[in-house]
Amino acid sequence: VEHSWRQRLGRLPFGRELYRANNRWRFGRLARLALDNGAIYHDINYSPIAQAKSTIATVYDLSHRHYPDTHPRHRVRFLNKYLEKLVSGNSQIITISQSIKAELIHEFELDAERIHVTPLAADKNFHPRVRNECQLQLDPFGLGYKQYLLSVGTLEPRKNLATVLAAYSALDSSVKDAFPLVIAGPYGWKSAKLEGQIDRLHKSGHIIKIGFVPQHQLPFLYAGAAAFVYPSLYEGFGLPLLEAMQSGCACVTSNNGALAEVSAGHAIEIEPLNVEQLALKLNSLLQDTDLNTHYAQTGQQRAAAFSWSATIAKTQQIYNGL
Repeated sequence: VEHSWRQRLGRLPFGRELYRANNRWRFGRLARLALDNGAIYHDINYSPIAQAKSTIATVYDLSHRHYPDTHPRHRVRFLNKYLEKLVSGNSQIITISQSIKAELIHEFELDAERIHVTPLAADKNFHPRVRNECQLQLDPFGLGYKQYLLSVGTLEPRKNLATVLAAYSALDSSVKDAFPLVIAGPYGWKSAKLEGQIDRLHKSGHIIKIGFVPQHQLPFLYAGAAAFVYPSLYEGFGLPLLEAMQSGCACVTSNNGALAEVSAGHAIEIEPLNVEQLALKLNSLLQDTDLNTHYAQTGQQRAAAFSWSATIAKTQQIYNGL
């Protein structure tokens, strides 16, 4: 009933705004007692509460400002309005990368001491695995251990999969025969053109489209891949990259923003829109065993610098400082 009501409301003018306002009112009513007794309100879903005296807000990224065309219009309007209120207030702000903190300081002239960075981490289930551990999970997809190139993420423009498809298409047929491109992830918004490209290449037999992958299968998909490619145009952090590195998978990613921050030179970094450069690096990584081993090992070393216990400790310090 709740879902069908939400769908009907979403079709009305300003329906989404009404839905969010109703949710804020309902949650505010439930939270008022705790807030009146001095509770800290940590906003992690762009849902501010006016009654909260001590507040923290997490800003994951500013993609709606830098790449508005990659978001639905209603989301851009909502996030712009939210951000205007946030930066003009006095709430403490958490970001998940130094890159996003720098953007907030640059664009809004915020005090650096108001913004705190709590990097994410990959789950402990993401780790290197031998063939016998992976193959049972890979069989349903028709994949061989260390015999495919992997791309993971929602299929939307910002993930830059169009560049991956162009670069992969430029590889020699022998390389594509040996290492099909596996695309894992659900379709997102503004993906119609991308869907057409994937379907055409899928018919060639070199691309395997597997859609959404359940969380329990994802670690095996990473660990079984020969390489992972993730040249996203923009990320607030880039958790799939860290998951792949922690899984012992050699990676190719973007040379700027949060992805370069997470990689820190422990993955091959490329200009995200440079098809020729990406094709060259993919070709080398898939065919040069020593190079692949190097980036698989150094990626694991970099991933070890991130942990949820460190994230929790940093968040606790921010709470204690209020």
